[in-house]
Amino acid sequence: MTALKTPAPDAHAAEWGLFAVSIPGWRWLPGTRYFYGGFCAGTGASENYIDRLWEDDGGPYDHAISPAPDPDDAATEGVLLRLIGPCEVGYDDADPACGPWSVEIPGHFRMGVTIGRAAIAVAAANGRWPGGAS
Repeated sequence: MTALKTPAPDAHAAEWGLFAVSIPGWRWLPGTRYFYGGFCAGTGASENYIDRLWEDDGGPYDHAISPAPDPDDAATEGVLLRLIGPCEVGYDDADPACGPWSVEIPGHFRMGVTIGRAAIAVAAANGRWPGGAS
């Protein structure tokens, strides 16, 4: 599989999240905190929201427009690791440009400013979420 190009390490979390859902094998799991934009009919203005999926949710709500998981949220980091499947997580602050957190699966090792961003980078290097949807 071909590796996908990740956003810049310091890009907004929503940009990383939108990238995460574009990687093949993505699936929404309970506990995921996500961003989404909406439209308020009363004011005519765009609004941004943050919400979290719960056990009985089937996925982001129907009114969500381009929902993006929050890779910097601790619970969502766990969801992203679940989508990676068996992996090794590490911490090494030797290279601040890449970030201190690392995630490794066989054949791919990536670092990020959060565990979530490192997990997304590994999925991109792998070309899909290894523990995601088939």
